[in-house]
Amino acid sequence: MEKEKLQEFATRVTQANRSELVVVIFEAALASIAGGRSALEHNEIAEARHEVDRAKGMVDELLHSLDLNYPISHYLRQLYIYVYHELCHAIALRDTGCLDHAVNVLERLLVSFREVAKQDDSGPVMENTQQIYAGLTYGRGQLNETIASGMEMNRGFEA
Repeated sequence: MEKEKLQEFATRVTQANRSELVVVIFEAALASIAGGRSALEHNEIAEARHEVDRAKGMVDELLHSLDLNYPISHYLRQLYIYVYHELCHAIALRDTGCLDHAVNVLERLLVSFREVAKQDDSGPVMENTQQIYAGLTYGRGQLNETIASGMEMNRGFEA
């Protein structure tokens, strides 16, 4: 995954509430799988392993963040385990078909979690972060980020 894409995901994480955070993790995992697929198709095994390992880490985070007090969590757990195994098999067997299976499950779940995120009006999980607004300014194809000043500049712990 390119550095710019990683930066975009990191920025979105700082502004996300709980539901949006899950959506960001799904999208980042799918982007990593796409990068792994591309590397695997070009026979770049080390890069493919790196990207798929990154996706496995994100699936692992989803798996460990489940609240098993709810019945649906048990179903999600089984789906996450399946996706994790498919990612492992993709690298071990160098099979993009396994990546297709993982992507299929994640994309279907992503649609549902996006709907949940639309209904979640809670605030961001991370507090005391800078507000970031981005837009195209003063340059052809050049993206400049500006950081809001004022009260938002208070970062870290308040005493």
